This record gives sequence, structure tokens and C-alpha cells, in this order.
Amino acid sequence: MTTSGMQVDGKLPAAYRATFREYSKQLDGLHSLLQGNPAPDRIESVRLLVEKARVAHNAARDRLARELVRPPLPAHAKVDDSHIRQTAQLLWEVAGRPEGSAERDWKRAEQLVRTSGA
Repeated sequence: MTTSGMQVDGKLPAAYRATFREYSKQLDGLHSLLQGNPAPDRIESVRLLVEKARVAHNAARDRLARELVRPPLPAHAKVDDSHIRQTAQLLWEVAGRPEGSAERDWKRAEQLVRTSGA
């Protein structure tokens, strides 16, 4: 991903999405397990998998956020639409992909990109 002449590692968004999918999968597994009458040791082992996935996801999220944050742009600087689009998509994904949020996500992304200087 290129933003204002800076290269953002394309692996970071992919890692973020992959860790989110794994975390979601582990949470679904725990939820399914709790529908029955599982042994306490089984609950604990699955809970540990959920926690491991959560920690990995948070680390990927933080790496991506650090890469996206830059010094603020001057008020007259042109903002890169592709970076706004990618930021809006990340906001949408983080929010759980709600329907009808495109305009709100775009405006928030535009604000974030401008204030971060990315």
C-alpha cells in the first residue's frame, strides 16, 4: 500500500485479517463448546486458545496501526484517496462489516488519514 509516497507493508493488513479470522474461529469454537456440558479442563484448554488468538490479533492490529500513523499533514496537502479507501475498509472490517456504513467509514477514514499525515 502506498501513501503519500511512503510504502506500507502489504503483509500487515493481510496479517491483521488472518489473525482476526483465527480469533473469530476460536471464539466460535468456545461458544459451540459451551452449548453442551463440557468438562472444565476442556473449557480451559479452548479458552487458552481463544486468549492466544486474541493476543496475536491485538499484536497484528497494533503493528498495522503503528505503520499507518504518520505526522499530521499540512492543511493544504492533498490526501491520497487509495489510503482513505483502505483505511475505510479496515474501519468497516473492525466494526464487523455493518451494512450502510460506507459514508460514515469514508468520512472517518478521511479524518484519520488527514490527522495522521499518512
